Parts: sequence; structure tokens; C-alpha cells
Amino acid sequence: MGRLAELAEPRLLTYIFRLTLSHDLAEELCQKTLVKMVQSLKTLENVDRFWNWLLRHAMGEVQHYYRDRKRRREVEGELLNQEYFEQYVSRNHHDGLDEAERIELSDIIYDAIAQLRLTYRNILVLRCYEELSFAEIGRFLDCKELRARVLFFRAKHALKRHLSQRGFKRDTLLTGLGLFGILTLPTREGAAAASVKGASLNIGVAATIAGSLGTRLGVAVVTTTSAFLAAVTSQHVIVCLVVVVVVLVGIAIANLFVALD
Repeated sequence: MGRLAELAEPRLLTYIFRLTLSHDLAEELCQKTLVKMVQSLKTLENVDRFWNWLLRHAMGEVQHYYRDRKRRREVEGELLNQEYFEQYVSRNHHDGLDEAERIELSDIIYDAIAQLRLTYRNILVLRCYEELSFAEIGRFLDCKELRARVLFFRAKHALKRHLSQRGFKRDTLLTGLGLFGILTLPTREGAAAASVKGASLNIGVAATIAGSLGTRLGVAVVTTTSAFLAAVTSQHVIVCLVVVVVVLVGIAIANLFVALD
């Protein structure tokens, strides 16, 4: 059991730190989670789900801390991997950013994530760094997969908005998340654990539409669509149907001539 706790601690500590952004608090909650792991490991029915099970316990400890003490999120701005970060930003990564821009972006993304509510921060960490599928995140959060996708969309949208307000293009989000991953890594871990894959940011059309309904763009789309539908009369519908029929008949005739030829 001691060996298991030793193996689990680095990844668990990183996860909690990315949620709390406080090293001291992360260590405290990590130890509590490990104690709970030892006490309740016998309740784990599927060994393949060990990490998800353990991360859920950790998230419970984080939620209990903020709820029980009614404390506000206080970001201490601790950088666990500052030495590696300085080496990383000085290299050319072919992202169109120079060293100064990369450092500025890291400060902005760190600040933006610190301002997110805990649910959004958690889903970003689970998807981008723990690399959970949306189905797994749905089980983690006790919600449907579509709901998990929508939450991720809104968290991502909040970060993009923050970047654009600070003068960065929205397509720098992936680079920014990578920088945040490096800043929140213990020094003994490798850089690969901080990388964020572009595919992890994709959520699908349905979730994009559902997620955008709460944004300004979504409200504008809904308003415009409603106005258009309100202006549509039965005559418009008949005209559209006639046009569709004419097009289909034209295609059929053209195919007939091709076949005869």
C-alpha cells in the first residue's frame, strides 16, 4: 500500500495543484486523498478505473475544502517548474511567438485559468492533461457526455475570450494550455506530461451549438434565426418546395441524358 501511494502521489499532486494553484494546499489535500485511498481501496471494483476513482476522491477533497470553509480561491502564483519553463520558452517552437510573447502568454493563461470557476478548471485539467474521453468525464462528473462536452466548450470559450481581450489571437489557446501545463508540473516529471493535443479541444457540432447558446454569438444566432422563422410564411415554404422539386427533376433529366448518351 505504501508503494502504491508512492507511485500515485506525483500525478495526484499535479492534478490537485492545477485545481487549487496553491502548492501547500495541494500537498495537504493530496495526503488526505492518499489516506482515503488506503481506507477505501477495497471498494474499488474495477482496477482499470483506478485513476479515475482516485481523481474523483481528490476532487471531493478540493470541493470539501472550499465548501466547508467557504474560502475564496486564492492564487499564490507558485511555479513548480520555473527552471524548465525558462529553458522551454527560450527555444523556437515554430508557433510564431518569440520568447517575450511566450512568457506574456503564460502569465495571461495562468491568470485566466485562476479566474475560472472550479468546474471549468477541473474539466480542462481532466480533458487536456489527464486525457480523459468525454464519456469518462461524464461518468466522473455524474452527467451525460453531451453535458461534459458543453462544459468543456464554455471553459475553452472563456479562455479564448480572455486571450483576445489581452491582445492574443484565439488560435494561441493550444500553446497557452501547453505553457500552463509546464508551469504546473513538478520538476521531476517530463515535458511530455504537459503537452496538450489539438484533438483534445474538439467537442463536436452538437456540443458547439449547445454550448454557444449561452454566449453572445449564440444569443445573436438564436435571435436572428427566430426573426427569420417569424418572417417565413406558407408562401415562402411553397416556393422553396417548388424550387427543390425543379432542381431534383433537372438532375434526374440530366442523368437520363447521360445514360442514353
